[in-house]
Amino acid sequence: MTILSSTIMTAGSTVPALAVEEAASSGAVISHKPHNISPHIKGRAELIVHTMQSVSGDLTRASTLLFVPDGQAPKGGWPVIAWAHGTTTPGNKLCAPSLTDELDGGLTKDGFNSDYQFEISTLVNAGYAVVAPDLEGLGEAATVPYPYFNASSLARSLISGVVAAHKVDGNLSKRYVAVGHSDGGHAVLGVEAYADEAPQLEYKGTVAIAPYTSIDAYVKELAQRAVANPDKASDYRLLQNFNVALMTTGLKVIDPSFQASSVMGPDLEAQLNEFTTRCSVPAIGGLSKAMAAKGATFDGFRQDWASDPKIAAFLAANDPAANPTFRLKKPTFISLGPDDAFVFLNTTRALVARLKADGAAVTYNDYPGTDHFTVIRAAQPDTMSFLKQLFAD
Repeated sequence: MTILSSTIMTAGSTVPALAVEEAASSGAVISHKPHNISPHIKGRAELIVHTMQSVSGDLTRASTLLFVPDGQAPKGGWPVIAWAHGTTTPGNKLCAPSLTDELDGGLTKDGFNSDYQFEISTLVNAGYAVVAPDLEGLGEAATVPYPYFNASSLARSLISGVVAAHKVDGNLSKRYVAVGHSDGGHAVLGVEAYADEAPQLEYKGTVAIAPYTSIDAYVKELAQRAVANPDKASDYRLLQNFNVALMTTGLKVIDPSFQASSVMGPDLEAQLNEFTTRCSVPAIGGLSKAMAAKGATFDGFRQDWASDPKIAAFLAANDPAANPTFRLKKPTFISLGPDDAFVFLNTTRALVARLKADGAAVTYNDYPGTDHFTVIRAAQPDTMSFLKQLFAD
């Protein structure tokens, strides 16, 4: 913890050492400095390095971008959006939003037009302050591995970022909403369960765009699609192996003793070292190349992978669809595109139906002709209307 007890030097700023009691809490600011942003965003940005509680239970360093609109804050302060990005990498800390102009960790550069810059600019230009964490384990300041898909880590990345942002800018409202896409959509669904860890803030609700959940059901549906569409079977098989590799990577961060061979064959296991060092698109590409080289003989994920006790427990703890006790009380808006290759209608609608049956205030809509990324723009008018309603209450 010496990093928290010494003076922090950053380009363009020097931030004095934090008091011991202040440094010992999640959301304590270590440093902050101006950050360059697109001219499409009518505001200013700062990169904040702060503390957060890691999955190990210790405090670690995290990085968060704070975007504040131009002009004078309204009475009560700028309403705050905690923005959660999707899967930028299985484990490379440099595939972080704060390190890319598009604010997406390299997704657009590598061929997936994320539209994250559009999302953030739309929110800021509409008068919202946006708090956008790199997530635990991502960004230049990170010193711990990225615990992929871990619900507590994702929620605490967002909440600690909001806490730190309030210490940097006194013109922020105490009220905030979490908005996220893909694994960020999965992330924001978990914020409500941890919001009480920052009682000085008021959590208003959730917007989950194409939330990445229902992993076991998704892998099973991919198998069904492969049978129905044999011409695309290799694509579906790639996505199956990719998802099992992602879940294995996330589990091994919190349980290094977990044996990947429990859920996969040697060919897939041999890919894990390179897999975790790449950004998302290269990781998929490397796996695709390895599978193409071996064809049908590629020994990948086990069909019963989700029945492994450790994987089953990991999914139950982190996937809302696998957790029978998962509940939502705050208003929630979920959107999805029917042409999404990474999140399916059937699995998402099943989760929504279960949440509604439990009494959750969930609004759901899908947008014909849209996919995993294009749904962001298609849903934006409804997203903005939902946010306006939440902050009006």
